[in-house]
Amino acid sequence: MAEKKSIDSIKDMLPLAMDSMGVAITIIDSKGTMLYYNKHAEKILDRKPEYIGKDIHLHHSKTATNEKFDRMLKEFQTGRTDAFHYEAEPYGEVIHVTLTPIRKDGVLLGCVQAVQLKEDTIKGSKI
Repeated sequence: MAEKKSIDSIKDMLPLAMDSMGVAITIIDSKGTMLYYNKHAEKILDRKPEYIGKDIHLHHSKTATNEKFDRMLKEFQTGRTDAFHYEAEPYGEVIHVTLTPIRKDGVLLGCVQAVQLKEDTIKGSKI
C-alpha cells in the first residue's frame, strides 16, 4: 500500500515540478496534438486551456513555423533521437526552444517543447 501512495504522490508532484522550473513546457503527441502545458508556458507563449486536445498547427500564425515543426516531427517519426535547439522571436522577445522526442520502447509517443526567454538564460542564477 505504501508503494501505491508513493506513486500517487509522484503523480501529484509532477505538475507542481513542471510549474516550478521557470521553463515553459508543452507536451505534444506524435501527430501534433497539444496534450499539456505548464503555467510558465501560459505566461510566455500562446497557451490556453481550450488548446488542449487540438492540433498545434492551429495556433501558429506563420506558415513557416508549421513547416518547421512538421520537419522536426517527421525526423522524430523516422527515428531521430536527438533534440532540436533553435531561437525564435514569435512575440517580440527572443526565445530559446528545445524540442525533444518522447519515446517508449523505441516508439515515438510525442515530444516535449521547453522554452526560455533569452534574457532569462543570460541572467541565470549564480550560486
